[in-house]
Amino acid sequence: MTAPTGSAPLTAALQQAAAVLQALTPQQLDDLAAGRGQLVFRPAPHAASTRSTAPTRRPRAEVDITADVAEINRLGTPGEVDDYLHQHDARFTVPVLRQIARALGPTVTTTGRTKAEIRRDIVAGTAGFRTRSAAMSGGAWS
Repeated sequence: MTAPTGSAPLTAALQQAAAVLQALTPQQLDDLAAGRGQLVFRPAPHAASTRSTAPTRRPRAEVDITADVAEINRLGTPGEVDDYLHQHDARFTVPVLRQIARALGPTVTTTGRTKAEIRRDIVAGTAGFRTRSAAMSGGAWS
């Protein structure tokens, strides 16, 4: 049986299927032949479909929450924390900012709904909190 003209995708798919079948163990082949197993099509991760009409998203830069939390904790003033958050605005989406806020600990609230609100909460709960605490303990308590 020959493939119809213009069947390059079919030929390529059959070659892929043959490669998958050759990689199976004898037990897997027996299970497949007996109906105890099945081959399943699954799109490859991050594979672009030629039929997709959805806009493609540009890949986001990886975010290391632990490293960012350590850097925020190292910064001494609320202005430095605010500058740091603005410098990395493209990487820090709302979900990422929420993760950072949770990782920073109980002094940082995570109730903000927008980037600006979450950034404000992070600034207030880190260097802002330390600055206020130092001002209060350095006053009448000395």
